[in-house]
Amino acid sequence: MTVQSSARELNRPAFGVILFATFALLFFARSFTNYFVSDDYQFLGRLDLTGARLYLGQSWGYGNEYRPVLAYSYALDALISGTNPIGYHVTNTLIHTAAAILVGCLALACGAAQPVAAIASLIFLLNPISHESVLWISGRPVVLGSFFVLTACYFFVRAAKAPRTAVPEWIAAYTAFVLALGTYEVGVITAFLAALCSGIAAPDRRKWRTHLFIFLGLTAIYVVLWNWFFNFQITRFPVETSPWNAVRSFVQAVLNAFHGSLRPEIAVIYIGLLAVLIKKNRDGALAVLISILWFFLAYLPFFIVHGYADRFAYLSSVAAAALLALALGEVIKRSRTWGVVTLVLVLVYLATGMQNRITTWKEAGQIARLIPHEIKTFLPVFPEDRLLVLLNVPLFHKQASVYITGMDRALQREYPDAHIKFSTQLRPWAGEDSIILEYSNGHMIRREFKDVRDRYN
Repeated sequence: MTVQSSARELNRPAFGVILFATFALLFFARSFTNYFVSDDYQFLGRLDLTGARLYLGQSWGYGNEYRPVLAYSYALDALISGTNPIGYHVTNTLIHTAAAILVGCLALACGAAQPVAAIASLIFLLNPISHESVLWISGRPVVLGSFFVLTACYFFVRAAKAPRTAVPEWIAAYTAFVLALGTYEVGVITAFLAALCSGIAAPDRRKWRTHLFIFLGLTAIYVVLWNWFFNFQITRFPVETSPWNAVRSFVQAVLNAFHGSLRPEIAVIYIGLLAVLIKKNRDGALAVLISILWFFLAYLPFFIVHGYADRFAYLSSVAAAALLALALGEVIKRSRTWGVVTLVLVLVYLATGMQNRITTWKEAGQIARLIPHEIKTFLPVFPEDRLLVLLNVPLFHKQASVYITGMDRALQREYPDAHIKFSTQLRPWAGEDSIILEYSNGHMIRREFKDVRDRYN
């Protein structure tokens, strides 16, 4: 092999990564101007690099969330982008893109062929199940935490497969693991996913079992300290006490990971692909079992919390991407024509679904931007001496958040020197002298108390 051909071989992966990242940025470009919604106001204009240090010793968000690494990521965005949403969205997209690339790298490390690994990366990138985590700026803990988990798993496998002691790889694995724990609670399952992947890629456990025990030990220390820090209150959300509801949420997450699987025509395609994979040989059935195990392990921390199937299944959906990629690879091997046609149909279907989600979040951002702006138009000075009642302010727009939280801080941006106090209900606080604004037909409308009291009582 000549020097020139060797250089071409070395540059090929880098070119592929650049091409993939360019495609991702172009694909998600419409989302970059989406406005802030809901929880975004928790940190918007309130966090810088100095303020981020506070979260080393206190909870992030609304309680029971120890995420100092996340705070620094937002602080860096604020330094570069200020109160412009573009920088925050680009960062989310770049992290999601890097996670998608890692999915392919991890598939390669576990023995998948290059085309299969590339397809897995594309499916993970386009899968609409990631819409909340990627398109909502406040979804970053999911994306960033999962990125660190995947990074730790990848370097763990690389180190486990290395013929000699791979010090740089182990350092990278441990660093990514610690960063995952400091970003999002999903980091606690890193050791289990790393063990699953290493069991596939490096069956000789003697090379990596000591590191696995260290990972498990660090996880146990983190769990104890985390619970101590939050006075042994597991979550700020209602704890799921029904095993049946927990299983139902898990099943919903699986169905969402296979986008459109409740539609008969789409379900037939998925079932057909899995049938081809299982029919292949024993390896196909084993791949299905491993994917189920990955999905279960990645979802494990969320069985105790009700709902949020899309957000909680972000890391789990790696299994769906890998499984569909393996099945499509098998179809392509059997019939290149039908395989490519099926691949294109699947990718176009997923891409269309994600583009529809981008539109939904863009519309939600437009609503979130319009409401405080129109309130300021009606009330140039905030009425601190009278109760402001805001009726019918949307919590959600389709699958996207609008103002489930954050209304107070959105108003504070419009009235920086005012003491913000308002109600979203007429009773029992509102009276005849209240100032009432109602969201209706896409705008805020001034109402009189007598005109709305019967409708909202």
